[in-house]
Amino acid sequence: MSSSGSTTTGEPEAGHRLARADTPARLWWVYLMVWAALAAIGAGAAEALSSTRDLGDVATAQACLARNGISVSGGIPTEDDVPVYRACAKDYNRVRALTTLTGAATLPVAAWLLMLLGGSGTRWQLRSGRLAGVPAAAAGALTGRFAELCDSQGLTGRHRPRLVLAPPATGVGQAFTTGLPGTRPWVVVPLAYAYAERAAFDAVALHELGHVRARDVLWASAVWWAGWLAVPALVLALFPLFATPQVVWEFYGQAVLVAFVAALSMFVLRAALLRRRELAADHHVLEVTADPGTLAAVVRTAERLRPAGLLSRVAAGVRRVFATHPVAADRLGAGVDTRGWEGGFVFTTAVGVVAMATYHSLHAVLDNLRAAPADTVPTASVALAAAALLWASVVVPAWTRRAALTSYRWTGPWAGAVVGLVVGYCLQPPGATPGVIGFYAPSLPLLAGCLAVAALAVGVLTAGVATRLAVPVDSALRRRSARVGAVLVVAVALATIWNVVVETIAAYVLTHDVPMVRRSLLWPGNDEVWRYTPVLLLVGLALVVLRGRLRFRRVTVAITGVAAVVGGAAATSSWLLRVRVGQSDDANYYLGYQAWWVCAFAGLVAAVAVVAANRGRAGATLGELPCAVLCGLLAAALAGALRYGAVRIGGYLPDSNLFHESLQVPGSLLFVVLVATVPLTLPLVAAMTRREPRRGAGLWAAGAGGVTVLLALVLVGGGLSAVTVAEQDGTRPVRIIGTREPQVPAPVTPGDHERPLDQEAVTAALAGLPALLPPGAKNVPNAPEEHITVVPAACDAAIKRSTAVEKSWTRNADARHTYEFPAEGTFGANTISVSVRSYETPPPGFADVDAESRECADFRIPRETAESGYVDAHTNPRPVPDLPYEARRWDISLSWRFKGDRLTVLMQQFVALVGHNRVAVTVTWGFRALPPPQATLQQLDDLLKGAMNVVVGKL
Repeated sequence: MSSSGSTTTGEPEAGHRLARADTPARLWWVYLMVWAALAAIGAGAAEALSSTRDLGDVATAQACLARNGISVSGGIPTEDDVPVYRACAKDYNRVRALTTLTGAATLPVAAWLLMLLGGSGTRWQLRSGRLAGVPAAAAGALTGRFAELCDSQGLTGRHRPRLVLAPPATGVGQAFTTGLPGTRPWVVVPLAYAYAERAAFDAVALHELGHVRARDVLWASAVWWAGWLAVPALVLALFPLFATPQVVWEFYGQAVLVAFVAALSMFVLRAALLRRRELAADHHVLEVTADPGTLAAVVRTAERLRPAGLLSRVAAGVRRVFATHPVAADRLGAGVDTRGWEGGFVFTTAVGVVAMATYHSLHAVLDNLRAAPADTVPTASVALAAAALLWASVVVPAWTRRAALTSYRWTGPWAGAVVGLVVGYCLQPPGATPGVIGFYAPSLPLLAGCLAVAALAVGVLTAGVATRLAVPVDSALRRRSARVGAVLVVAVALATIWNVVVETIAAYVLTHDVPMVRRSLLWPGNDEVWRYTPVLLLVGLALVVLRGRLRFRRVTVAITGVAAVVGGAAATSSWLLRVRVGQSDDANYYLGYQAWWVCAFAGLVAAVAVVAANRGRAGATLGELPCAVLCGLLAAALAGALRYGAVRIGGYLPDSNLFHESLQVPGSLLFVVLVATVPLTLPLVAAMTRREPRRGAGLWAAGAGGVTVLLALVLVGGGLSAVTVAEQDGTRPVRIIGTREPQVPAPVTPGDHERPLDQEAVTAALAGLPALLPPGAKNVPNAPEEHITVVPAACDAAIKRSTAVEKSWTRNADARHTYEFPAEGTFGANTISVSVRSYETPPPGFADVDAESRECADFRIPRETAESGYVDAHTNPRPVPDLPYEARRWDISLSWRFKGDRLTVLMQQFVALVGHNRVAVTVTWGFRALPPPQATLQQLDDLLKGAMNVVVGKL
């Protein structure tokens, strides 16, 4: 809160002097949170609208995936499938992203327009024609007095409000302030105050001037509309599904509940904000008049003028929750400082939920807008960095103001950080695809628990930097630099540790492989984006610590130096005493990461020891936290540098560099271990604050060195391998849960086929097919081979030309078998048709087939039962495995609508030329609405390749 001075203005009419009050705190963060929340709600509703209206033509994307062997119900695509997945879904995702962006912009704009409409409606209600009954004498007296009050508070220009006296005919029963963007605010006061005591008018006017000076009129209206728009936005998006309520509940039941809870929460938060706003305006009255009796007069008058309504008849507890004005007892005690509310549990919870909702919306848009299938932009990291910056930008200033109070506690803010961030991450905006719960469902408690620890650690760090920032300093440059550094530290810490936890739990869900989980903990030290986390933390913490006079105590320097030297020596010894010339990369990986972990533990010991050695009361201890983390990072980096120098002198690691070995990896590991040990270190330090610290620098340094050696010995001895690094972690193969190796007969090298086969031989080649088929398969008659005219004409001509070329080859023998078989998730009859044709001379190749594939990339087939009269077809060439003979593989997808249903048929074709023989395998299957599960697609693909390999093996 900035002071505008202590000047006073004479007020002879009132009989006392009015002081220039401090400028009320302007809650800029409310605008930011309201617009961010509206954007997230709008984005979620738009995502639901994209699905319910099928704006991106999901059937086309699904058909493309299906003909490439990928099912939409198959979970996360494998690394090999990702490029195909993105290529098939590119158009669909682009439409979805643009729809989401439109929703994110539409809802804030709608709230802004409604806010304008409400303000304009109020001004229309108070138009000049309805104010004609105001007596000129009363209007002149109060207008003059109002001008004097505005002058006393320095209100000029467009910030100087206009006084409007409302006669009884307008229905105005109590004073209020209304405004429109870019215009002067209006202070509306009932005409009854012209006949009340002058002190009552002064108090009412100064109360409303407090709102004007705080500039809180517009955000109060914005919060109101935010609560009313959450549910209608989702209802409009789901309107196409209302004819089938069971579908709405099955797919969007959780979203509807979340929308109602979000709307209710916004109303509760709005009420709390407005109560805080009213108390702040009452405090403004006290500052100006220095007369509690003046405030008592306005409170009594307001209570008398306020009409009784439904709100007064509800239960007292509910009334207090939703009331927008505090009760008279609270208002008469307006000397209570309201600044602490901004950093409390409710505030921090709301900021966390909004920040994570922003992450989900931004991630969905960025991920859907990837420029190309091969695009490797880390969209999740970018979105999380933006959300973390939003959280830090709002929370750090609020917690700094809280730390400046004479009496405060951190339990509520820390709990708010945990609840807000965890709930906001797990529950995505209403209408958005519930990817978090869907993916992590089996391990959701584990994810929530780990994220809670991460959020608590970030909360403790934020409280530490806020406590440091709350200490007054004279230099404006240092104050601004420290604020920037604090936001940087908190944002980087939150984004990095959230990424670590999410990646680690995802690795566990996918693999249940403990070494993979351990490798995920090392992720920030090797990631292209987050490997600079230690550097950013160092810079930010340095700016925070340098806010005051740079003067490290002897005990701090001693602890940091000894921990660094001992850690470096231990890390060097652990490497040099066990490394061997020519040893495997797996062994180098193990020894290297053990050494880095030793450096990280040296930093951990230094950080905890610095806090403990400089402890005092709780606030003072938290104020030491930025310096302690900074010392820990310096100790880890110095230990890593010492180890790097010794190893390089010994002739090892010629391709390494100082940054990677000293700060990048040890610093990242230290950051992870600092967060992971917060449940242990926080109560330990809290218990130690109750005892007076011993000040001997030598004793603390010796203790830090001894603990570092002990941890190094336990680590090298394998006592901490379960949570750090173990042998064979570097090269151990990882298997994804739920995947399997295809059970396909291996391709064989064909024998001597430089002669045509007879009919008996080609028939015998098909004898092994029944053994490959699933249970329930049966032999059926072969379908007739006949030409159907297609469009465009170029495709039709290419098909005729290819068929004519094949018929021109002289056949020596020909056999073809067709089978029907069942498959889960398919629609209609599934068939496999295998033919073997032997020719007098070897076939010349696939020139005509390749030309047909090019000309018929997209074509249409006339069909009377299709709603459009045509079947849309697409030819998709598929990669051919490395075979000892020439082959081609392609899929043809056929899609059409029949009685409102979207039907899709896939024809998977595999053709090989083996000497004088041509082997052709066609697997045909279809689906309605959704493709079959991934297991079925894998089964069909195995059947196609297996049939080819079995038949070729018997030629």
